[in-house]
Amino acid sequence: MPKKPRDASSPRYKARMGYEGEYYLIQKFAIEGKPGTYAVRTPGSGAGKLPKPDIIAVDGGELLAIEVKSSNKPYVALNSLQVNRLLDFCKFFVVRCPHCGAEIRPKPILAARFLGKEWRFIEIPMDWKGSIILKRTSPTSASGELPSQSPGDGEESSR
Repeated sequence: MPKKPRDASSPRYKARMGYEGEYYLIQKFAIEGKPGTYAVRTPGSGAGKLPKPDIIAVDGGELLAIEVKSSNKPYVALNSLQVNRLLDFCKFFVVRCPHCGAEIRPKPILAARFLGKEWRFIEIPMDWKGSIILKRTSPTSASGELPSQSPGDGEESSR
């Protein structure tokens, strides 16, 4: 975690927390060291006119578009604009199998980093409307592991 600044709400500190969360996830994918598991960071996500996630990854052969959020609070929030940008990316980013012609689209994933506590992951349904608030599972959890979440776990929001 970055060194605590005088002003924890400063944009530089928040950007550094976000970068470190993204970098940690990329390292987790790279440590696997096997074909079909890898990740790259897409710098400048959320900026500009084109939708793009924080990380594009392949996990066990599955294509993932990951939006990473880090927070000191017991929840993370993805506003409706951020959700729409991630879902738009997943609609437009299509890979076609050269053998069978099948379309492969990335799964939209929200990765929530609760600083010093835990990580949570959810798949966002492609028909999702509105914002998403994902809460920490338990206030006493201190796991640094990457637990797998089934779709629907912790999606607390308006649709």
